[in-house]
Amino acid sequence: MITVLNLSLVTFLVLLGLSMVAPILPTYAESFQVSYTLVGFVVSSFAVTRMVLDMPAGLLSRRYDKKKIMISGLILLSTSSVVAGLAPDYITLVVARMIEGVGSALYVTTATVFLAQISGEEKRGQWMSLYMGMLLLGSVFGPTFGGVVADLYGIRAPFFIYALLTGLAVVPTLALPSLTNSGDMASLNFREIVRDMRQVFSNPSFLLVTFAVFTMFFLRTGVRSTLVPLFAANNLGLDSGAIGFILTIGGITTAVTMTPMGGISDRIGRKVPLALCLLLTAGITIAIPFSTDLLTLSMAIAIYGAVIGLSGPSAAYITDVSPKDKLEISMGLYRMISDLGFVIGPLLLGFLADITATPVVGETHSGLIGVFPFVVASIILILAFFVLLKAEDPVKERIQNEYTKN
Repeated sequence: MITVLNLSLVTFLVLLGLSMVAPILPTYAESFQVSYTLVGFVVSSFAVTRMVLDMPAGLLSRRYDKKKIMISGLILLSTSSVVAGLAPDYITLVVARMIEGVGSALYVTTATVFLAQISGEEKRGQWMSLYMGMLLLGSVFGPTFGGVVADLYGIRAPFFIYALLTGLAVVPTLALPSLTNSGDMASLNFREIVRDMRQVFSNPSFLLVTFAVFTMFFLRTGVRSTLVPLFAANNLGLDSGAIGFILTIGGITTAVTMTPMGGISDRIGRKVPLALCLLLTAGITIAIPFSTDLLTLSMAIAIYGAVIGLSGPSAAYITDVSPKDKLEISMGLYRMISDLGFVIGPLLLGFLADITATPVVGETHSGLIGVFPFVVASIILILAFFVLLKAEDPVKERIQNEYTKN
């Protein structure tokens, strides 16, 4: 329990810093006079390197002390934030974000494996949802804090606060127990890695659940972190503080529904909550561009956040359908495929926003955000809903077997 809370605290600090820059990152990138597509690339660029390194991070955590890997990731996160805050041009900002991706891959993938290994099967959903809840708690306070800091001290200031928070996160990480796997690193040759990957991919349910999570990551960066801040700033004329407030409301409602959902999924299974999340999120996403002011957009994002919280047991679901002796490989693949959503979401939806934007005379931005990119995001979510229906749910099957025996 103490270890889970410790790990959750570190994740809270990381996500507090990360979410601080969320409301200002698109505007900061736009200040270098680039298109919505290139703005989207800044949002997704850190996910490019994270996606590439998720699998190597999983393999490193299979052999080396997971605590040391997480600390290395935190140091890189702190360093990249300083570079981003000092960026003199667009290219430097992209490079800083890619370094952040390296740090995020080392920390997040290893932390997920660490948590999965210390969580027992009976309470896996509860502990992993607590972890996700703390992750989202950081997302609750970060946007408002970051928006206010940007309004008071300039648009670069949140990056330096982010660097300080990730640096402080090293301290509680040092108190975590060392956790390594036995085995010889030399045995992890290319052929054996490919064999293990093939074994993980041979489980259809792993692929189906991972695709569902992919769409949630697609939505998270493509809609929440890219389209919503741009829509709020350019269509509604809201400042950084107001945008941060809106994203905080979404984080609060997500935390409210996500934390208890883990325990519920331990009793009813994982598939129903995740399927409902996909379907309901598709509906509210279409409503977002019809917001007309701060109040209506806040209401839309509040509902959006609440239904996103239903996805709380997703990491536990991935663990359930993964081969027990291939957990590091499974988590690496899961993070890599999920991060592909981080990459594609901002790029695709940013591009669609570019080609469908309504130009405004006298403005430096590409134009008013239209409805079309939100509709595309909703269609992808509905597709993921029908795909997920074919996945197995080991927890539900175990519960049903126990009920039958009794």
